[in-house]
Amino acid sequence: METQPPPQAPNPYTVVHDAPKPASIKVFGILNIVFGVMGLICGGAGVLFFVLATQSSEFAFELNRAMSAQYAEGYITFLQFSSCFGGIMSLILIVCGVGLLRERNWGRTGSMGYAAIQTLYTLASTVLSISMMKHDESFIFSAGGAMCGRRDVRRALRINLPDLHHDLPDPPERR
Repeated sequence: METQPPPQAPNPYTVVHDAPKPASIKVFGILNIVFGVMGLICGGAGVLFFVLATQSSEFAFELNRAMSAQYAEGYITFLQFSSCFGGIMSLILIVCGVGLLRERNWGRTGSMGYAAIQTLYTLASTVLSISMMKHDESFIFSAGGAMCGRRDVRRALRINLPDLHHDLPDPPERR
C-alpha cells in the first residue's frame, strides 16, 4: 500500500471566507434606484411644464417677465442646463444602484463619485443662483415670511393691498 501524505491545512491568511455581504449595500442600491427614478420623473415633469408653458405666448411672456424681475439675464439658460444635468445624474444614480445590487465594484465607486459630483454641483449651483438674484425690496417682500418677520409682512401687505387688510390689528410684541 502506498501511503499518501497527510492533507495540508489551508493557510488561514489566504483562504477566501464566504462572509455575508453587509445589508447596507442592498439598502443603498435600492435607494439609489428609487431616488434616480424620482429624479427622472420630477425632472421630466419640470421640463414638460416648461415646454408646455412656453407654448402659450401669454404665459411665456409672464414667466419671462417674472424671471427677469427676480433674476439676472441668463438664469433661464442656467435652469435648462440644470435640468439636463439633473436628468443625466439621475440616470447615473440608477445605473450605480443596479451595480450595487449586483455587488460590482463599479457600482460602489460610481456611487461615491456620484455623491462627490452632486455635492460639488449643488454647492456651485446654489452660489450661482444666489449671485444671479436681483436684491431689491420687491424681491424681499415677495419671499414672504421666509425673509421678513410676521409684522413686516403684514405691514407690507397693508401697504400693497389696503382694501383687504385695513382692519387687521398688529400682532402683539414678543419679549
